[in-house]
Amino acid sequence: MKFLQYIKDSYTHVFAVDAEYEPDITKTIPKRVVCVVYTDVFTGRVYPFWENNNNGSSPRHFEYEDVLLISYNATAEIGSYLNLFHGRPLNVWDAYIENNRLYKHIRNGKGANTLLGTAEYYGIKDKISELEKQENINLIINNENYTPSQEKRILKYCQSDTETLRQIFIKQVEDIEDRNKLKTDKDFKRELWQILNRGRAIGCGALIERTAIPLDLPLLKKVKTYWPLVKNKLIRRFNKEVGVFTDDLVFKHDRFDEIIIKNNLAHKWLRMKNGHFTTNKNYLKKFTHIPIIKKINEIRGIQSLDKLLHFGIGEDGRARTNINMFETITSRTKISSKSPFGASKWVRNFIKPSWGNYLVYLDYVSNEPAIAAYLSGDPEMLKIYQSGEDVNITAAKHFKMVPDNATKQSHPRERKIFKELYFAGLYGAGPGYLVKKLGVSMTKAKKLQSMFREKFKIYFNWIESIVEGALVHGKIETIFGWQRYIKDLWVYNQGRRKPIRNSLLNWPIQSHGAEVLRRAIINLTDEFFEICTTVHDAVLIQIPIPDFKSRVNLAKEIMVRSSIEVIGGPIRVDHETITGNFIQAPEDQIFFDEIMKEIEIYKGTPVLGDGVHPNREHPPILL
Repeated sequence: MKFLQYIKDSYTHVFAVDAEYEPDITKTIPKRVVCVVYTDVFTGRVYPFWENNNNGSSPRHFEYEDVLLISYNATAEIGSYLNLFHGRPLNVWDAYIENNRLYKHIRNGKGANTLLGTAEYYGIKDKISELEKQENINLIINNENYTPSQEKRILKYCQSDTETLRQIFIKQVEDIEDRNKLKTDKDFKRELWQILNRGRAIGCGALIERTAIPLDLPLLKKVKTYWPLVKNKLIRRFNKEVGVFTDDLVFKHDRFDEIIIKNNLAHKWLRMKNGHFTTNKNYLKKFTHIPIIKKINEIRGIQSLDKLLHFGIGEDGRARTNINMFETITSRTKISSKSPFGASKWVRNFIKPSWGNYLVYLDYVSNEPAIAAYLSGDPEMLKIYQSGEDVNITAAKHFKMVPDNATKQSHPRERKIFKELYFAGLYGAGPGYLVKKLGVSMTKAKKLQSMFREKFKIYFNWIESIVEGALVHGKIETIFGWQRYIKDLWVYNQGRRKPIRNSLLNWPIQSHGAEVLRRAIINLTDEFFEICTTVHDAVLIQIPIPDFKSRVNLAKEIMVRSSIEVIGGPIRVDHETITGNFIQAPEDQIFFDEIMKEIEIYKGTPVLGDGVHPNREHPPILL
């Protein structure tokens, strides 16, 4: 039996589906669904559904439990089903995601992973040109009512995409069968489950995008209104400590150069073509542990504040952006710059729960060391993680570098050493990295790294065998089937050849972290949690106040169970409750409070002693 025949036998129908709609103001979710067209993959029969006149809801087109839906970027189609109150179909094959799994890191040119790019790769000729596609898209989004001839034209356009997708699906199934050497019904069953599991995660992502992040709109409006009036005053005040600007706010590169040299950073700081040291934000962030560099970085934050305040805000007043699942080579989500979580941490102050709710930020604790320990089975790594304490300070205790009663507050230097050793070990960084990060000699760095590798030799032997196996077989994959195919042992970046070995060393950890989070999202959604967004290894959910205590405990249990389902062991989960505005740690919060203090002074409003404006709410936490 072939994989395609196995799929055919598993469902009453296999449909290639395409939806056309007008997007909302953020261009994230459907505002108005125009039509949905299905083409049966095996019979070629077409089922068109015109939805534009149905006032936002309609009967379900099919019993979705009995059919397999093939989509190209299924977030759009599932978003349309949610808009029509059809629910969230679970049997979804997202051909876009599967194409990314097979080819994104290999065929990464412009348009390579679009519907047309994929069709071209498989030798399929689309019947409609790119120009015609754009004309039809403009017709759909720029009108609310259509003539009979326009309706016919839109349905024909939608049908053409389903026909192209139908052919892509058949080629893709054959491609997957060949590449993954699928032979038996057991192989087919496993592969189909993994693909549908990814489709199910995409469905949850569509629901998250629809839910979105609640905001404190009055506070956001206040800052947007008064910020231009106090911006220069605040920059001048901050500049008194660093002196990198003139009185008329012209940046003094000579003064910045002096600061870099004075702090012994010249040997590691990139210079621009004009000879001055760069003020690139990524370089500044690396050295914000140095007070004067931190202050310069804060001034840069002030300068770019206008950009940080332009969230994608929907008509419901929530910050809404694409979740971007599976967008990286490890399949991790990619946070949009239009999200409050895509900017500096203090920007999260604008996040605030809706009336009658609390927000909860649930984060996996020491996610990467935990995954490394469970996947490799290294007993020493497991012992450290399962102690339940901070992994870095616990590791320092195991190496007898700190006393047994040490804490991360009492021994920050030793904790930092092991934090960087973990990072270097998981990402393949050499002793030179430790020299820069810890300020130690090369001899000391090599000694630390050798000691670390010897202690966790089972992990290092395991990861080396994984990488060697990947190089032999030409691919590496997670237990849920996300894959990275290896064409060459290097990539080209800005014209330079860069080895991929280090990225392969961390790939199993990062990709399984993504699998854990997706499993958590699926399980939380199944229990009707309102997920507002995902952030790296965390989720932000909203819970009604009366149910808060029981629901937050259930959410944590679900996330821990999800980690066991993926990697075979529990990853701890921390939670932070947000009852009013999402206030950050003091080192991140101070910048926002300085801005608010300046605004309140400008307005002539009294300011509390700590700089927090008086109308910020802090309701009690019901725990």
